[in-house]
Amino acid sequence: MKAVKLLTVGLVLASSLSLFAQPKFADVAKEAQQAVVDATKELADLRSRIADEKIPISRTLTQLESQVQEKRSEYDRVVTAAENRSVGLSALQNTVEKRRDENIYLKNLMSSYIKQFSTRIDESELQAHEDIIAAAEQILEGNAPDSEKFATQIKVLEASLERVGNIVGGYKFAGRALGENDRAVDGNFILIGPFAFFGDGGTSVGFSKGRPNAAYPLVKSDGLLPETIATISATTQSGEGILPIDSTEGDAFKLAELVETPIEHALKGGTTIYIILLLALCALLVAIFKLFEINSVKRPRSGALQQILDHLNAGKKQEALEIANSVDGPFGDMLVAGVEHHDEEKELLEEILYERLLAAQPKLERFLAFIALTAGAAPLLGLLGTVTGMIKTFKLITVFGTGDAASLSSGISEALITTEYGLYVAIPALLAQALLTRQAKGKLGEMEQASVAFVNGLSKKR
Repeated sequence: MKAVKLLTVGLVLASSLSLFAQPKFADVAKEAQQAVVDATKELADLRSRIADEKIPISRTLTQLESQVQEKRSEYDRVVTAAENRSVGLSALQNTVEKRRDENIYLKNLMSSYIKQFSTRIDESELQAHEDIIAAAEQILEGNAPDSEKFATQIKVLEASLERVGNIVGGYKFAGRALGENDRAVDGNFILIGPFAFFGDGGTSVGFSKGRPNAAYPLVKSDGLLPETIATISATTQSGEGILPIDSTEGDAFKLAELVETPIEHALKGGTTIYIILLLALCALLVAIFKLFEINSVKRPRSGALQQILDHLNAGKKQEALEIANSVDGPFGDMLVAGVEHHDEEKELLEEILYERLLAAQPKLERFLAFIALTAGAAPLLGLLGTVTGMIKTFKLITVFGTGDAASLSSGISEALITTEYGLYVAIPALLAQALLTRQAKGKLGEMEQASVAFVNGLSKKR
């Protein structure tokens, strides 16, 4: 580069000198040529030095490029590995989340199974599995690790599977049940399929049936033959034997429990049933009283009226009066009045006899209106009980909802039983009132017939 500059300067000087001194042009040209030669030589030396220095620089550059390539490759490997680790970690996290969800599902499923297990097995078996069930429920309610919860749940599952195998062939275990007078007794249970038997070697022998809100199952032996009871007792003691089968699976005992006395059935009607029953009792007493009262009104014996008429027509008033006094009740009063006024005018005598008839009528018809009132009021009281029972039912629905039928049965029973007993009371009361009214009118008709016969008998003799 320095040579090029010198050549350029020389040329410029030569040009300048050529303008001012043409004679010295040859010297300048010579100097310029020498400068060009020197510059060319210097350029050749510079190129030689550059060529000498270019090889190691190229080698160093190649090494640096190789290192850069290696670093880039290493960087790519690191990035790829990081990406792979990120993808693997995400997949692993997804797998962990799935396993965690599966564990939660299994834990909830097992918890639900344990709760259902204690309600689906026979109540007698609760005594055999109560420790496992209580431990499982306690751990589930606490803060124990999932591993302990799963271990306890698996024990319950194993016990349930073992139970299934046992009841297929039948198995025996000791326990406690409620025997006579709901007294707890110790004995042996035998389970085979859906049937459970209990025997204490004494009097508490029969089918084992669960009962709500009871600590132990109840021993049922109603309707069993003595031979059957003896067979169950022997089998529960030895573990081998022939056992009876309840083909209804307990429904027969449930139906037997529904059998109740009329008093027990009536008392389910609530407070209204007491009013209905009291009204029914009063109506019954009145009906019995009226039945005896009406039937106690006796008509004169056959021929007594004719004897009275004969004595009166013969002028023997005293003898006729004695016969009339011998007749009891309203008939006797009417005949006595007729004998005492037999000599009056016919119209007056008829009025006197009719007066006695009217005097006897209130006595014969008294209290019959109360029976009619009972026949009309009993259905209304039954309807009142129906309304109060339905109100009670709706209150229970508000508290317990519609899923608990047992809690609603009391209100529904009150609603229906009061209506039932209202009709039970009303229909017989209506029939009794009609019958007694007919009998009373029959007695009044007989008295009217006797009065007409008395007047006509005197008229014929006049």
